[in-house]
Amino acid sequence: MTFADDQYEAARSFAYTMIVVDDEPIGAGMEAEPVVKVKTPGRGDVTTAKVTTGEPVSPELHSLKTKELIKSALELGLVCSIVNPKGDEDNVAKSVAKAALRADIVSLDWQMNNNDNGLLASEIIKEILCKDEEIGGRLRLIAIYTGDTDKQGILDNIAARLNATTEITSPVVKKDDELANSSGLRVIWRRKSLGNDKLADAVSEVQLPDELLKAFAKLSNGLLANVALSTISAMRDSTHHLLSKFSQELDGPFFHHRTLLENSSESMDYAVSIVMSAMKSEVDKSQISKRYATKEAIKRRLEVAGKDTFILRYEHEGSEKQFHFSLDEVLTIIEGSNRDKWPPEILTAAKARNENKNNTKPQNSYLKSDFSTLFSESRDAANQSMMRFSFLSSSNLSELSKVSRTVLPKLGLGSVLHSEQSGYLLCLQASCDAARGDGLFFFVPLNIVKSSPHVVVPHLGANGEPNYIGLEVPENCYTKSLTINFGKIDSAIGGISISFDGDRKIFCVNSNAKIEYRWLANLKYKRALRISQDVSQHMSRIGFDEFEPFRKKRP
Repeated sequence: MTFADDQYEAARSFAYTMIVVDDEPIGAGMEAEPVVKVKTPGRGDVTTAKVTTGEPVSPELHSLKTKELIKSALELGLVCSIVNPKGDEDNVAKSVAKAALRADIVSLDWQMNNNDNGLLASEIIKEILCKDEEIGGRLRLIAIYTGDTDKQGILDNIAARLNATTEITSPVVKKDDELANSSGLRVIWRRKSLGNDKLADAVSEVQLPDELLKAFAKLSNGLLANVALSTISAMRDSTHHLLSKFSQELDGPFFHHRTLLENSSESMDYAVSIVMSAMKSEVDKSQISKRYATKEAIKRRLEVAGKDTFILRYEHEGSEKQFHFSLDEVLTIIEGSNRDKWPPEILTAAKARNENKNNTKPQNSYLKSDFSTLFSESRDAANQSMMRFSFLSSSNLSELSKVSRTVLPKLGLGSVLHSEQSGYLLCLQASCDAARGDGLFFFVPLNIVKSSPHVVVPHLGANGEPNYIGLEVPENCYTKSLTINFGKIDSAIGGISISFDGDRKIFCVNSNAKIEYRWLANLKYKRALRISQDVSQHMSRIGFDEFEPFRKKRP
């Protein structure tokens, strides 16, 4: 078994739907147009001018065998929808784009609308990508399934048309005979066999669903991506079973819960939380980690990198040093029981090889600080990967999310702000006071750090490129804390809303003092609460000289 097999199985469990757009579908259930022969009429014989023979029209050159395609898709568990754009060319692009939001795979013919050289197909792709950008991008596979053999010309044509569109911000580039962008798009070309199974590079309708499923699997190019696909699949599989648990009899207890809360918005969050908790229980039954996160799965993932050696990069005495490990040595370190130091036998064996002849054995401290460099091309790249992972595990909302532009976030416990004057700030205002207080919010400063941060947030650059910043709460931060007045809290929304500046593409909130603060992220509640508790513990250790008879001793 290989990592490609893991990818395929995860993709197969996840992918449910595919949309195929073609203007020449033929197959059972689709009536062929009758042939109309023209006969020269005799004098006064108008009725004999046209004679319908009832013979079916011969299939056109690039026809699509729908029966074979749908049957093959169903055998793989895919629901396949065939869309014939004839007669609806003006509206089909928007209709397909809307449906594609819930489709996993999209396939398009190239020559449609009277051989338009891909104009309709390109328009459909553009509309799909515009919809995807509204939600911040997504993994997206689009296949051009056509009898047109000019693969390079088709891909170049699509790239040129998409990059000329101002509505799409992520540029499309051609690489390895396919198109891609930074938002998760992949456009591929597949040639129709047209009934000729001897064409080496052609794909029949029977083969197409499996071929596209394999291409879809390549979108998830990591071990965690396989876990994510399988987890989401398990959630979808258990949906109807889960719905059966939440009957109308449970509404009464929920109403009771909401009645006793001062802030009703908390009950809305609770409603979602209890559903997510039940869903987590269902997902756990699927034992996904035992299929995609085992030692064997990790080995398959590392093998696909095609490396004979993995390089540890670390900084020692002001310069970068390197040390090489084999794949088996890396696996032993990952699965080892000692997390504080390198296994001595591993270092000794690695040091004996020629590639480490002039390299010094790394100190134990580098196990914690630089182990990720084994899987990156540089220390900077490894650091950004670490920051990004930490961000996913600790943050709830951020300026990366385009959804936040329509559903605006609120200021509260765990909000991270930035201003030129004050630097990075973390809001530690209690949730109840953030929803109905007097508009005064308590903040502590955050310092930038390169390793072991308390908080990681994305701080987008001028061109929208994400840069993950590591931040820590400094010791005695309460001595530098500040209270900012953001004005009267809007009771209708239960807090202070963050606004989005469309021109500058940033989120911001203004204080009563007319100082603008840029909003970067809201931490997950438990993470923010943990930091708040740590700060409180530091404050509780403050001591001062006190008149002994009146001093109250701590229990």
